[in-house]
Amino acid sequence: MVCMEVLKLWIKGCSIIVLDVPLLFEAKIDKWTKPIVVIWVDPETELQRLMTRDGSMEEEAKSRINAQMSLDLKRSKADIVIDNTSSLEALHGQFQ
Repeated sequence: MVCMEVLKLWIKGCSIIVLDVPLLFEAKIDKWTKPIVVIWVDPETELQRLMTRDGSMEEEAKSRINAQMSLDLKRSKADIVIDNTSSLEALHGQFQ
């Protein structure tokens, strides 16, 4: 599905296409994208943010996290890593 949309945009002449694909590596789309940017956060912060966002219990949140490739492994495969362990202002600063 994503690949067809990207192909359509490429045919239309788009030279830059931004994809937000949480399962990029698991879906093996990474071989078609460059650069790969990973927004990284430490495991404790990831767990707390997921629980807060979804209102989930700790075991449910851990199960969802464990069903995906670890952020540390994704970080090792990325071309660019943005550390999101701090404040929103710090995150914006990294993008600048």
